[in-house]
Amino acid sequence: MSGGSLLLTLRQINICLGLYENEQLSDSGMTFAQVFLLNEIFSIDTPCVCSTELCERVGFARSSISRTLKELRKNGYVRMRMDQADNRKKRVFLTPKAYAARGSVQKYMENLNRCLVREIPEGSLEGIESTLQTILDNIQQETLRRPT
Repeated sequence: MSGGSLLLTLRQINICLGLYENEQLSDSGMTFAQVFLLNEIFSIDTPCVCSTELCERVGFARSSISRTLKELRKNGYVRMRMDQADNRKKRVFLTPKAYAARGSVQKYMENLNRCLVREIPEGSLEGIESTLQTILDNIQQETLRRPT
């Protein structure tokens, strides 16, 4: 596959993921970013998490995490408080509404993952993930504004 073909394929994957997300999440009223972040918070399995920790964990820009948390707060999925020991940090707490959505959030993520790897031999996945990580590392080296 040539570089141009790889770029086209990556762009098509990005577009198709957007379409999939819109179709699958239309009834939930949540965006993929919200579902993804909630799923990450569920996986941490603590009563609260620091927004900075979320940035480090998922590798997203602080502004993206902040915007998504603001939407989740507005929609009643999280509460946020300043850390009493360090008022520069925000603590994120899941609400009963978030816990009620946990099953559907996790099911969506499982279905998406299953869709992405369908018909790919198990032994090939590690190499694909490694290659995609190398592509990400390469582009991040060339980007002045990196997430985190």
